[in-house]
Amino acid sequence: MKKNITINLCGRLFNIDEDAYELLHNYMETLRNYFKRQEGGEEIADDIEERIAELLDELKASGVEAVNIDHVKDIINRVGQPEQMEGDAESADGNSANADGNTNQQSAYHQPYGHKGIEGVKEFFKTRRLYRNPKDKMFAGVVSGLASSFEIEATQLRLAIILVMLVLSFLGSFFSRNYTFVLFNMNVVLVFLGIYIILALIMPEAETPEQQLKMQGKPVNMANLTNEVVQNVDERAERPKHRGVMRRMLNGVMHFFATCFKVLLVMLAISLFCAGVILIVWSLLAIYMPDQAPYFFDWYTAKILEGNMPLFLGFLVAALLALFIPAYGIVHSLVSRMSVLHRILAIVLWIVAMVTAVCLGVMLTQISDDYWHQKRNAPVTINGVEVRYDEYDFLNENGWYILNAEGCNGRLTSYGEYYMSNHSAGRRYLDSYDDHHRQRYRVERSDTLMPGTYELTVAARANGTGAFVYTLVDGKKQLIEIPANGNEGGGIWQAARDSIDHMVATIPDQIPKGPQGTPDFPDEWEEAVKANDGKGYGWNRLKFDNIVVTKPNTVVSYGLTSDPEFTGQTWLGQWFSACDFELKKK
Repeated sequence: MKKNITINLCGRLFNIDEDAYELLHNYMETLRNYFKRQEGGEEIADDIEERIAELLDELKASGVEAVNIDHVKDIINRVGQPEQMEGDAESADGNSANADGNTNQQSAYHQPYGHKGIEGVKEFFKTRRLYRNPKDKMFAGVVSGLASSFEIEATQLRLAIILVMLVLSFLGSFFSRNYTFVLFNMNVVLVFLGIYIILALIMPEAETPEQQLKMQGKPVNMANLTNEVVQNVDERAERPKHRGVMRRMLNGVMHFFATCFKVLLVMLAISLFCAGVILIVWSLLAIYMPDQAPYFFDWYTAKILEGNMPLFLGFLVAALLALFIPAYGIVHSLVSRMSVLHRILAIVLWIVAMVTAVCLGVMLTQISDDYWHQKRNAPVTINGVEVRYDEYDFLNENGWYILNAEGCNGRLTSYGEYYMSNHSAGRRYLDSYDDHHRQRYRVERSDTLMPGTYELTVAARANGTGAFVYTLVDGKKQLIEIPANGNEGGGIWQAARDSIDHMVATIPDQIPKGPQGTPDFPDEWEEAVKANDGKGYGWNRLKFDNIVVTKPNTVVSYGLTSDPEFTGQTWLGQWFSACDFELKKK
């Protein structure tokens, strides 16, 4: 069942069905666009419209109540070529010449360009334009448009592109320097996706019959425009009937992925919009309630807003544009077409916003880093002892209390020589250094325990005698002196080395293999053995294995010291370190 429409053509009313009206409307629009570039073309178009009205009158007089699409096609054929209606011999001669020229162009259109070399390429781009094809598109019509321009079947070109992408992706993974082999290199896929998006943004869509002719390299004359209008209608009606089973299956797969891609785009747009909303909320909190948002993008909010509000607001606006422009573009493209100018303006504005956001973000980061550097270098006083801010953070977060730091040269912690190689660079530990072994260092922390028997394990090292780890329970003191192994070896390194050697000597066939076929020993062994280029850093594992608590809520204290008044022994070295204090119930 089709809906009939009543139209007014040259002051006469006609009943016409929807398909016929669409064809007649497109034909008249194409006709007027063609003739408006010629002098007196408006009158020619009016004459043709009058002629069409007369032919519709004849159908009405013959008893046709509603004009259908076959009637309109017949009328278009009966109208003939509009060039013949321009009215004078000079025009007719010119059109004849144009017809000859068009014949030549048509002939050239069907000739391959490859044998002409550079001239062939120039000729190709003279006669054709790159457009996205709206008639046969999966995503944006880029591949279909290229297929039309290069006279290739669209499905074959799609399959060829997918095959090339997969082959290059596989080769990219095969020759990758990564130790872990993956089937496909996603960088190649992202490059193809990026190229597709760029082409989709640059190439306009062939919306009019004139653009569709240019896409195919056909001459833009009234005859071809008329055929294109009729062909568009026929293609929509006949396309489902002439597709083979294989092509329908392939197109079904393509449509499935196209739908998935559109869903991902919608999710991306929603994510970008939500990120923008979160950015706005967080910015308002940072401005009006800095206590609720002390850090913003890892920036110290109070310092950033103290004298840099214009920079912050500029960054905020640029960042919001960088988030909202893609979200707007995605939604707009899915709902309605965007013109080429519209897309280019959006891209330029987005690039400007991104560059501005990055530049202002770098400036704000530098301001924040300078502030933190200055703050971290400023001393903090703990129990009358001045310590650096970074050391204060470590001591405070881990509950350490400084009891004595005489002769420690302001150094209470250190990092860089941890006993596990993979943590050496960033793991901080208790440490003291003085060339003349003058330090009287004592640092302590406490836990409140219930009755039971506990053990305390510690990792420690020293390069001289007189440094101890200790415990205090109900005034009773236990001391363990740190072995003076210096800066190499150590009990932890030696134990890991011995364990690996024992496995290699006794059960070599049972050692697990890694991805490259190398032995895969426990991580703690391998990392301990690799420390200090395989020489160790002198760390030893010490244990208090019999800490007895008899009363509820007993305070147990433990720590590190070289204070002879506490240990009863003089410190004779330059440095000592301790870390990983672990107190647990047996």
